[in-house]
Amino acid sequence: MVSKIISCFIFCFAASVGADTVEFENPKSRVVGGAFAKQDQFPYHAQIKWRSSSHQNLFCGASIIHPKYVLTAARCVYDARPENLYVSIGAVFTEWGYHFEAERIILRDPYYEWDGPNDVALIASRSLLRMGRSKRCSINRAEFVTLDTISNEECEKYWGSRVTPDKICTMPKDGKGTCGTDAGGPLSYYGLQIGIIGWTEFECDSGKPELHTRVAPYANWISNIINGRFIPVCSEYTHV
Repeated sequence: MVSKIISCFIFCFAASVGADTVEFENPKSRVVGGAFAKQDQFPYHAQIKWRSSSHQNLFCGASIIHPKYVLTAARCVYDARPENLYVSIGAVFTEWGYHFEAERIILRDPYYEWDGPNDVALIASRSLLRMGRSKRCSINRAEFVTLDTISNEECEKYWGSRVTPDKICTMPKDGKGTCGTDAGGPLSYYGLQIGIIGWTEFECDSGKPELHTRVAPYANWISNIINGRFIPVCSEYTHV
């Protein structure tokens, strides 16, 4: 039962048939039933990719919250090294945009892999993030979907004790929902980011709730990091 109907724009990625530049281990590991996003429709959205000389490998989403920082899910980067990934912004096609090297990954302590609270992370860029668009063409196109939230009590019927107070649940409908590589992207309500897209253990089109992280409980932590009130003890990988 939907406790509060809220339209949430979830910006995700879909690879068209025949694409050879973006790789997915699971052919259903991205948004299902979405609509194509227009250029500049979601300027705050970012992509996290593995560094590779042979191809681009998109594996998570993120959102720009500061000229030097993007916000994402801890599950996306908890075991990654900054030198092995980069941030891409400013495009609706997965090969487009500007690429920025990651300088530091910051996690909220304590984070336990795949379970519990604190599924939130910041990636600091080596340079200021600047917007723009590429002139190249692509068949790999960004998509978004509009979903409803359900109460945490209703969500617990599917996720059990994993539904902690810092979580928010959305319910797929009419074959539309998020999927694996959408994790880390923004869950937005009228342009305001209210959540960070999480993961699902169910099939992408199962019709079962999707569990995400609320941004509000971490607002102070995020503010302290980007305003320099927490000084990381490690220049590359930090738990705060």
